[in-house]
Amino acid sequence: MRRLALLLAAFAVALSGWTGARAETIHLKGGSKVTGKIVEQTDDAIKVEVTVQDGTAVIAIKRARIDRIEEATTFADRLKAASDFVAAGEFRKAETELRDLIKLDPKNAGARRALADALCGSFRYEEATKTLEHYLLLVPTGRDTELMLQLAQYYLEAANYRDARKVAREAADLYPENKDLGARVDEFLKRIERVKAGTEQLKERDTAEKADLRKRKDDRAGVDKKRGNVYDAQLAADDLLAWAAESAPKLVLSALVDLGAPDDALAAYGAGGDDKMFRDKVSRAQATIRVDEARWLEMYDNQKAVLLYGWYYQMRDRYGKTFPTVTVVATIKEGNQEKEKNLARASWDGRKDQVNIDRWTKENRQPGRPIRTKVIK
Repeated sequence: MRRLALLLAAFAVALSGWTGARAETIHLKGGSKVTGKIVEQTDDAIKVEVTVQDGTAVIAIKRARIDRIEEATTFADRLKAASDFVAAGEFRKAETELRDLIKLDPKNAGARRALADALCGSFRYEEATKTLEHYLLLVPTGRDTELMLQLAQYYLEAANYRDARKVAREAADLYPENKDLGARVDEFLKRIERVKAGTEQLKERDTAEKADLRKRKDDRAGVDKKRGNVYDAQLAADDLLAWAAESAPKLVLSALVDLGAPDDALAAYGAGGDDKMFRDKVSRAQATIRVDEARWLEMYDNQKAVLLYGWYYQMRDRYGKTFPTVTVVATIKEGNQEKEKNLARASWDGRKDQVNIDRWTKENRQPGRPIRTKVIK
């Protein structure tokens, strides 16, 4: 299972017609957030005006549920910052921010174009195409011509010549008086015919494949050893960290994944080889999750188990030929030195054919709820 569902209630408010007005973001203690305009405040609660499908609504939130309130930031500022992430090659950061912006304003062409660029940067071309196609469904008139030409280019690269022509012509027809746009579309239509005839297709494909291979090699050469011993381990650690942050944003401080694989598989992967082939060759997978010890001890044991199961099965799903080990640790000080302290572990019990949860901390059972994990002394 790619994402093990947390046994915690999630509360989210989506803004569909927001076009850049300033709004506060209220982060709740459960990990969710609400974005809108604060219209009233008391010592006990605040009232927030949010946009809903049929207009606006005002909701009240008790202050006891609030973790923090972020100051207002304009939509344009956030879009500029996310676009800078794309330009810097930080595609994951850009994607997270741009998806939030699109929730606020699904019809914003700039946000969708930037998200498509970020997805292409991560080699997720089909998702990039669907992101732009969704814009066309939401905006039947007055469409952004740059977005339409970007989508037409994606269709061309996928050898979907019919839709490439159709979207490009529709873009030109929106503003027939725009001579520059008309000339660009005419040239694009001619290029479609050349590519279709094979005069450019092989060259473009070869160039793209070489660029993809070069980027994969560069990415894998720059491994952050504090997150993983190889690049895919680093990505796995980032995924574990992001998943936990959805429900407990301040709990996890870092994640480290260590993988074992044959030397030839490691060499092929480092040279830009296929991700899936490498993951199929991984024979050992160990994850170390570093947490804030005080916050971990505050949690009930059943909540800790949910996180451990989630981390374990994400690793198991990613590296299907392994039986991963997930260890939760905290950093403590002894004199002038920092040491690692084990708090809990998830591992496979072959005799019982199940995941076993061990813990090295005192029992913290939720009233009325049984606990089946054991304390290791």
